[in-house]
Amino acid sequence: MIKQILLCISSTTLSLHSVTQAIAGQPLPQPSAPEVVVSGHRTADPTQLSEAARKLVDVPGALGDPIAAVFSLPGVVYGSGDSGAPAVRGSSPDDNLFLVDFLPAGYVFHTFTTSVFSENIIQDFHLYPAGFGAQYANATGAVFDIALRKPRNEPLKTVVDVSMLRSGLFFEGAISEHSAAYLSVRKSMIQLFIPKNDEKNGVHLMQPPQDDDYQFKYVWDIGAHHSLTLAATGASDLAEADFGATSDLARVSPDLAGDAKISNRFKNQSLLWDYFGDEGARGKLGFGHLRQDVVTRWGQGYFNDASLEQSLVKLKYDQPLTLRHTLHLGGELARNERAFVYDQVLVVCNEFDPTCGETRRGRVADDLTIRDISRELFITDTWRLTEGLSLNAGGQFQSNTYTRESFLNPRARLDWEFARQWMVTVKAGKYNRFPDLDAVLPKIGNPKLKSPRAVHFTLGLERELDDGWSWSAEGYYKKFYDLPLALGTAQPDASRLYGNDVEGRAYGLDLLINRQRMDKWYGWLALSVARSERTNTRTGITKEYRLDTPFILNWVMNYQLRPRLNVGWRFSVRSGRESTPIVGIQQNPDFAGYVLPLYGEPFSERLPLYYRLDLRFKRDFVLGHHDSAVILDIINVLNTRNIEGRHLDYERSQAEGALYLEDSVGMGLFPALSFRITF
Repeated sequence: MIKQILLCISSTTLSLHSVTQAIAGQPLPQPSAPEVVVSGHRTADPTQLSEAARKLVDVPGALGDPIAAVFSLPGVVYGSGDSGAPAVRGSSPDDNLFLVDFLPAGYVFHTFTTSVFSENIIQDFHLYPAGFGAQYANATGAVFDIALRKPRNEPLKTVVDVSMLRSGLFFEGAISEHSAAYLSVRKSMIQLFIPKNDEKNGVHLMQPPQDDDYQFKYVWDIGAHHSLTLAATGASDLAEADFGATSDLARVSPDLAGDAKISNRFKNQSLLWDYFGDEGARGKLGFGHLRQDVVTRWGQGYFNDASLEQSLVKLKYDQPLTLRHTLHLGGELARNERAFVYDQVLVVCNEFDPTCGETRRGRVADDLTIRDISRELFITDTWRLTEGLSLNAGGQFQSNTYTRESFLNPRARLDWEFARQWMVTVKAGKYNRFPDLDAVLPKIGNPKLKSPRAVHFTLGLERELDDGWSWSAEGYYKKFYDLPLALGTAQPDASRLYGNDVEGRAYGLDLLINRQRMDKWYGWLALSVARSERTNTRTGITKEYRLDTPFILNWVMNYQLRPRLNVGWRFSVRSGRESTPIVGIQQNPDFAGYVLPLYGEPFSERLPLYYRLDLRFKRDFVLGHHDSAVILDIINVLNTRNIEGRHLDYERSQAEGALYLEDSVGMGLFPALSFRITF
């Protein structure tokens, strides 16, 4: 039910038709690892943006956000329409792991917009879409490893960013001879362009979506071999709306009409010690504290308040043993305290069943606190077998006191340079993650549910060419086990609510043709062909996964037109989303006089082809001796009408007693202007 409210607010606000119309009427004031999809010659200076990350910053449509630019890479799609967390190579968005400076992140993407990180502080970014190593735990899909850059030991500098979407301040400078710090503070501006009390489809916006974030980092270089880092990060998201009697949510369940509020915030503090030894030895020890709160209100007194408080310690150490062997070992110990206070309608639902969200099982309330301890240990050995052949093999151990499970996950990777500038890579491994919380809590879930597991296999081929050109192709196969199944009331064990009765698989091929930054331009062409499906092991029925995307094409280009003028474009084409057809209407069994959709075969239809062209113009100049820039991003310059979903038109269907459908359409033409000045 919470997800339904979130999607309703999102669809109401993110279309931004009123914003677009208002703006349109005014003048516009080391060698790269195979997993790094956009490879480049990364700078060794930790205070500078890496070449790979710089290319992502300038991706059109990402609004200067290198993390949001991940959607231009092979095999990555949005979890919901043109927004939401990423789904990678047929996995669920919940299967991913996000790390920031070695430690787990609260959340990386704002609820309605881009990531929580300013481009001023990103140093490097790695996406591991499959077959990642034993140092990464609690993920069955992909790993996003984000490194924030080290502060520069220079005189104080201030950067002011003013944008129609988000504005911020950035301060950076030396604290002492061997220490420096920076502070980034940002706040969204889009709420200023969305009128309060604006109505669409029976939903009145009382508080348009808004967000803010901050990052602080202090680094003290203690001699040549030691470094100490103190960091703090936080973000918040807020939206509030009134769902009237004519809204779709109220037409499904009239008791859900009324004010709805969603507030999501986190704050994270960390202390990191880095050791740089002689002859390649390196160690990292981190202490982290995370607090996250999610507050949701809706309907006739319904609410769900959840919080997480986590304290952890994490260690990693690399020690060369011989000229051909390097040992890697580490681990993590975390204490988690999760608190839940709720009063809501019980809806037994997951992403594999398109109709379960409309099946109510009464009202439930609870106030509980869950404490658990998780442990992770890993050890791997990098062995250079011959001049062109290397093997990385090892294992990982995980345990959790809540699920009372333990896992031993072997993983291996083989790299073979069989000819000059030709490389073959083979990877394999076992993976697991903590179950979805709403499926394992007492009363609303099954506390005895098992953790989801997966097995990955990949085979890749890379070729370096002349003049900065390269290409790579990687085939992959993922097998998923013990996924949750929402149990219908007709099942003999329906009281368990959920069972581990879903399996799945995803397989495909990703092709990347890449051109490094040379002769004023760079770009890449990313092509993915894939299939992802899920099987109900109780019935033996296999269906395509809701985020199955058989075809994805992204063409990104960037050109230095003049010394201070940069232009770029991104053209995206992908298969339409899987859709469950609505074949009729039926009476709502919970509310007389209301109707519900009657569905056909789950995920048996596909929405029309999606395509979009984004442009980006950046003009650098000097304003009063201060470096400045004006940036114009134009999203969906062709104003393509991309259909993101097909739903029942409740008002007409209920009034006329016949089936009427309506489409949810993604963002239309949207220009965004930004100004930056450095003092």
